[in-house]
Formats: sequence, structure tokens, C-alpha cells
Amino acid sequence: MAKRKACTWTIDLQTALIPLYLVSKLCCLNAFTYRPLKQRIVPRNFSSASDKCSSERTAHGKKLTFSVVGLLHAVGCSFAYASYHILSSLSQSSKLTDSNLVRVAIDLKNQYVGCILVLVLVTVSLFRQPALNRLIQVLLRVDQLLPRMTGVVGQTNWPQTSVNNAAWLRNVLLMFVLGVGVKATLEITNCLMYIRDSGSPFSSNCLLLCIVPQTLCVISELQFVAYALLIRDRLRLLNRWLLQLQPQLARGSEPAFASVHQLTHIHGKLVNAIGLLNRCFGVQNATLLLFQFVTLVELGYNTSMMSVRYAAAHTQQGDSTEDFLETVYWIVWFVMEMFAVCYCSHATVEEAQRTAHLLRPPTTYRMNVRSHFRLVQNNPKAHQREILISQQQLLFLNLKTCVTCGGLFTVDLTLLHAIIGATTTYLIILIQFDQSFNGD
Repeated sequence: MAKRKACTWTIDLQTALIPLYLVSKLCCLNAFTYRPLKQRIVPRNFSSASDKCSSERTAHGKKLTFSVVGLLHAVGCSFAYASYHILSSLSQSSKLTDSNLVRVAIDLKNQYVGCILVLVLVTVSLFRQPALNRLIQVLLRVDQLLPRMTGVVGQTNWPQTSVNNAAWLRNVLLMFVLGVGVKATLEITNCLMYIRDSGSPFSSNCLLLCIVPQTLCVISELQFVAYALLIRDRLRLLNRWLLQLQPQLARGSEPAFASVHQLTHIHGKLVNAIGLLNRCFGVQNATLLLFQFVTLVELGYNTSMMSVRYAAAHTQQGDSTEDFLETVYWIVWFVMEMFAVCYCSHATVEEAQRTAHLLRPPTTYRMNVRSHFRLVQNNPKAHQREILISQQQLLFLNLKTCVTCGGLFTVDLTLLHAIIGATTTYLIILIQFDQSFNGD
């Protein structure tokens, strides 16, 4: 019994979002103030009846509010890091004396890409805060509507249908620890900024220059994955509930159709949440996927040239097996990051499409039951209108839903296959260019 209680530990969504907000706030990716956290910090002794009334009036209002201190913190920290990064990179540029054009281009990209990533991610996140606020509002509203959907049927013997926010928070914290820990370990053992195919030197200021942008990349991806999982979990709950209602719908149960009417309303809000997810993180995902793609080509080039030199001379010319494996570890981790983004997007859209498929009237229903799925216009009975699934709702549910990067391309598992194919193509081009440039 104790084990069962531990597994069924419940937490509301407002509380579950606090750790994710604090992490993003610390990393300058969320400059606004999270109002539920502010209300928890205010001492109870200073609360009054008027404060309680005002909090009740604003319970359905904005969850993220503008903060001057947060804006100064995000802008100040990002520009301070950018200034330090540029000065440190300029001092390191004199040490780059390689005559190979490809390696010089890779070194210059590695030196300044961290500064560009920090400025882009922080700037875009500042402009996308209103969309993130609306996304949080939609998810909180969905959690309020779910009990109404299940309460219409009134079946006490059915399994309880609720969202497990505690499991979601646990998974998010595990992904955060794993992402930051792995990248910190890889940076210490083999700095990404100074990876070269003729050795992997470690700079004294590498940790600050590389850990900061890599951590921001992890947090930005973590935010997207976390909110995508929130939407997916709620869509999955709708699908489970709809499967439980199938026998009731086949018998023409009025409460079951009333519950499905609530379900279609919730599904429409979750589809809107997917659109808000695209607006919040589309540009960030496009930037990160482009960075990961270019870095994969670069790391593949480094490992390939190590193998080519070893195969040509049959000896290790300054390249150790440890350097080779550490570069391969970077490749594996970047592929895992891209897979996480693509898989979460694919799973969320798949659950949304599955709900739309389950809501189509089965051909096995009797004609009087299938009439519930028809559009009834100007119905004089209000209670009958509430239990009908209108044709407009069905058409809305059948609309194509997808996760995109600013509308440029769709993020799903097919994108991962395309990135791998493009990486292989550009890798071959780089190797051929290197060989022709060196006259080999």
C-alpha cells in the first residue's frame, strides 16, 4: 500500500512548472515573473481578505508578467558573456596557424558560435514570452476541464483518469541532470570549441566559453521537450478516455456523448497549444538544429581525417584513440539530442491525430446513434445541442497538425533521417575538398 501511494503522488501543474521556470530564469531564457511562484513566496502574515479576492480574480489571468529586474538580468548577463567571449576568442585567434582552409573555417566557427547562440536564444526567448504565457494558460485551463469531462459520465467503477504531473516533473529533472552532466563531462575531457583533427587541446577559459552556451542549448531544448510532453500526456489521456467510452457510445448513452462533446472542446485547446508551442520555440529549435547539423558535419570530418591519416601512415600521427573516442561521444550525444526533439514532436502530433481518428463515427453504430455526430442547426433544445458533436468540430479535429521550426520545416522523425543523410553528403564534400586542397 505504501508503494502504491508513493507512485500516485499528485502535484498540480502550477507547482510542477516551478523548477522548470527557475532553471530557465537562471539561464536568462525566461525574463518574466511566474505569478504562482510569487504568490507562494509572499508571507501569509501580509495576506488579507482583499489580497485573496484579487488573487481569485487573477487566477485565470496571466501566469507570466513583465519584470524589469528579469529583463535587466537577461540582457546584462548575455551581453557581459558576449563581450568576454569575443575578447577571449580574439586572444586565441593568434594561436591558429593552420594552413588548411577547411580547418581554419571550422576553428573560426567553433570560436564564435557560442556567442551567437547565447545572443540568439536569449533575444528570441524575450520576444516569445507572451506566447509562452498563453501556452501555460491553455494547459492550466485544460486541467480544469478534464474533471468536467470525466464527471459527466458518472461511472465510479472506472479507473481514475488524471494527468500524472509528478512523473512529468521527475522526467524533466532527470533530463536536465543528464543533459547538463553529459555536456559538462564532454567539455572537460574534450572541449568542443577546440576540437581539431590533429589533437584536442584544452584551453584554460574553455569551461566558461563553452559550458555557458552548451547549457543554454540544453535548457532551451528541455523547455520545448517538457511542454511537448505536457501536451502529449493530455492528448494520451483523452485517447484513453475515448476508448473507455466506446461501449457507451455504441449503446447511444447520452452522458457518454456529453463527455465526448467536452473532449472535443479540450482537444481543440490542445491543438491550439501545439500552435503556441511552435510560436514559442520554433526559432530556437531551428537555430539549435542548424547548429547541431553543422557540428555533426564538423565532428564527422575530424573523425574521418583521423582515420584517413592512420590508414595512410599506419601509425597514429599525434592522434590518440582517446581523442578519437571522445569526438565520437560528441557525435552520439548530438544525435541523441536531435532524436529527443524529433521524437517528442512526432509523439505529440501522433496522439493528436489518433484522437481525431477515434472521434470519427464508427460504421458499426446504429443510425440513431450516428445522428449524434451530425450538425444540428437552430436546435430549440439547449441540452441536446450540448451533447452533439458538431460537424465544424470534426472538421477542425481532422485538420493537419504538425510541429514546425518557424514554419520552415516539420519537426518529426523524418527530419532526423534527412539530417543524417545531409550530414553524410556534406561530409563527403568536405573530405574531397580537403584532399584536393592538400594535393593528396
